[in-house]
Amino acid sequence: LSQYYTAGRHLLKHRNSSSDDGNSALRLTSGFLHRELPVRIGQTIIGLRENPSPYGIRRVRPFKALMDNYTDDLALLVDRTPAPDSPEADAQFVDALRKLKARCKGNMRLLAQGLRELSWAINSQDPRIVPEFLRPDAQRRRSAPAAAGHYYSSTMAYPDLSAPMAYLAPSGKMEMTDPAKWSAPADGSGEPQAPAVPQAWAPNRVCSEFCDEASCHNPRLWISEGSQQCAENQTRRFFDWLYSMNLGTQLLVEDHVAILDYGHSLVQIIQPLEIASRAAHDASLVCERHYGFPAPVVKIIAPKPAVTTTYVPHYLYSMLFQLVKNALRATVEHHRGRRGSMPVVKLIMSSGDEDVAFKISDEGGGIPLSQVDAIWSYLKTTWDPADGAKRNTLSSITFMQRACDLPLFGEGDGLPMVRQIARYFGGDVDLVSMEGVGTDAYLHLSRSRNATEPSLDLHTLLEPAVPVPGSAPKSSASTLA
Repeated sequence: LSQYYTAGRHLLKHRNSSSDDGNSALRLTSGFLHRELPVRIGQTIIGLRENPSPYGIRRVRPFKALMDNYTDDLALLVDRTPAPDSPEADAQFVDALRKLKARCKGNMRLLAQGLRELSWAINSQDPRIVPEFLRPDAQRRRSAPAAAGHYYSSTMAYPDLSAPMAYLAPSGKMEMTDPAKWSAPADGSGEPQAPAVPQAWAPNRVCSEFCDEASCHNPRLWISEGSQQCAENQTRRFFDWLYSMNLGTQLLVEDHVAILDYGHSLVQIIQPLEIASRAAHDASLVCERHYGFPAPVVKIIAPKPAVTTTYVPHYLYSMLFQLVKNALRATVEHHRGRRGSMPVVKLIMSSGDEDVAFKISDEGGGIPLSQVDAIWSYLKTTWDPADGAKRNTLSSITFMQRACDLPLFGEGDGLPMVRQIARYFGGDVDLVSMEGVGTDAYLHLSRSRNATEPSLDLHTLLEPAVPVPGSAPKSSASTLA
């Protein structure tokens, strides 16, 4: 953020200048974008095409349209826009950026709509989207006892086929064996016959229920209900990456266009309390419009009201709007039948050396412990396809422009998107809930001047932890080609 702000100030100083310094400053930034944007868009296309999630994401209509849009954007930059090395080429490049900027918001809408439709398809067990091994009927079949005469290892697939492995022998003892024999049928004596072809693992990147989020791309599938959780972990990891790529691309494009067309950078020195007040006001209007009666009072507490920080105003607004909106909804739903006024929702802002922090506290009944993980899922939504024609919904990126026109819930990408925005800029979002009482949401805005873009490397996202036998590793050149 500090680099964006400094670069923006420098460009604003020279944007109307015809001096050599002014031209070189603008051309340096344009040249960087001309090289960087095709790489980012190309990686996004590869990520969607390769799809590390086990679900059939590319069969979801909005994701197909999103991939087509990215392909058009890449062709616009690579095939139809020359390098900005002259005044005429500079003008062409800026026109291309304006077209990309106009499409960015549409791409974010497609992404949000795609998540809603993907969630609906998974909940309805659409066979085009949900692979067989993740459907409940298939899981029941896999959990049934194995046929007589065969024995299997504790895992369905062992990643290192050249190493010995432990297996459960018919005698009931754990033994070490040649991995080439582990799927061989047994004869009457219970001993394996001639070596058999090792059983191949399913072509997915789902591992066991014991995996963690950072290593959920291990290509192993366990016989357990944990495969569902692992599939969701990998899907969440993919969409975290996809949203980060979109955020970075959109910020680069919109910041450059804003400097040239509107005379200001997107990254500004702001007063967070002012933005928080507006977000709370608009969230209250949405709540009141939805329920038809006054929303609970939002009490804003700020020991240091004049504090400032460097941030993108509409991103901060969208995060606070979403968090306050959720708190208002929980409060109304939990206390709807009671007489008298409802408990207030508290929005507390504090400032320290490392961050500016917000706490949104409600008495909305809290969240059961078993559902805490689900609030960060992109695949949990109250959206129904029957409502699709009634809603022209916007992603959280565009909340600041038309927030009061949005529904109170059902957007599908709310809290995961809030957390991804915060983490992209070096901060974080966390929730602490007490079932039966309420929830405290914490939003941290980092003040660090050394935070780097947290987007995951594409190869780390796509490649399995160990190579599939017989497949050659992909190089960067072949992947981008």
